[in-house]
Parts: sequence; C-alpha cells; structure tokens
Amino acid sequence: MKNLLIALITLTSLYAQGQVEELNQRTQLFISEIEDRFKVKSINGNVPDYGVLPETEFVQHEYYQLKQLEKEVNELGNKVKPTYHLSTFAYEDEDEILYALKFWFKSFIGDKRMTPGRDYRTVDHVVPAIIVIEKNYISILTLSCYATDIEEFRQWRSDMLGVFGGPNSIVIEIGCNGPIEWTKNAPDPKDTKWRR
Repeated sequence: MKNLLIALITLTSLYAQGQVEELNQRTQLFISEIEDRFKVKSINGNVPDYGVLPETEFVQHEYYQLKQLEKEVNELGNKVKPTYHLSTFAYEDEDEILYALKFWFKSFIGDKRMTPGRDYRTVDHVVPAIIVIEKNYISILTLSCYATDIEEFRQWRSDMLGVFGGPNSIVIEIGCNGPIEWTKNAPDPKDTKWRR
C-alpha cells in the first residue's frame, strides 16, 4: 500500500511537471512570435492588478513585460511605445485551478466580484485584457487603454488563442473600464462546481 501511494505521488508530480513544461513551451512560442516587434523582459517585480490571483496556490508564475519597439500615435495624439504585460499561472491539476478560479472570482481584476459565465457592462479601474484558461493554467495579456484599438485587440486575442488556447479553453475579454465578457466556453452560472 505504501509503495502504491509513493508511486501515485510520483506520477502526479511528473504529470504536473509535464503540464508546466507545456506551458513554458507555449510561452516561449508566443514570445518568439512577437519579439521582432517587442522588447520582451522577464520581470520578477510588480505585476498588473490581477485581483487576488497571485495569492492562489500556483506551482509556477511567469511575468513578462512587452514594450513595443516602434512608436505609434495613441488616441490622445501622443507618440508612445505601448507596453503590454503577459502573465502565466500554472497549477498542479484541474482541481487546483478550479479552486484558484473560485477564489479569484471573489475578488477579480478591479476588485470586482465575478459570477462565472455572467458578463458585466462596466467595471471601474480595469484595463483591456485577454484571459485564456486552459487545462491547469491561466494566461493573461493586459493591454493599454490608450494604445489599443479594436482591430489590435482582436489580433492579440487570436494570437493568445493560437498559442495558449485549445477547443475547451475558457476566454474572458475585458475592455477599458469594462465590459467583462466570457467569449468562449463560458461556464454555466448554475453549475454546482462553480458555487462558492
């Protein structure tokens, strides 16, 4: 019995390491696709406001700052080099990510309490973001309110889904000060697994 328990723990650990390695490969693919347009820095500092997500029990968290190499004119008429933020959070398994998501939705980005599957029109103090939830990881790309137009947002969404997504991915899109929309595989708010 003891040997079976040790073997089970070892297999679980190897599975989690494999999942983290898959996320690392996807992240490097994403970075390689944009590095001709952006200066990419891996940073161990302050991340954007993700609510209480950084307080969850993840097994790995990576944060990258993406600074555009060329200047562009923003909505305000200023020439800027927009800066974006990519964060990934990996969890041991699907049960751990579900627990983390339930905790996160109690104090989401912008300190908004979220109901899984329910859209919100306006939320103060949120910046545009694309969140992809897949298997045991969460990938978040935050954008700039003043440097992102709708076509650029759609392109980022396509890029994020192409690298981090899959057929069962849950996607949440956030606009500047809202809306917050569940745009792919929205959970059913009546599903008991999402109850707090």
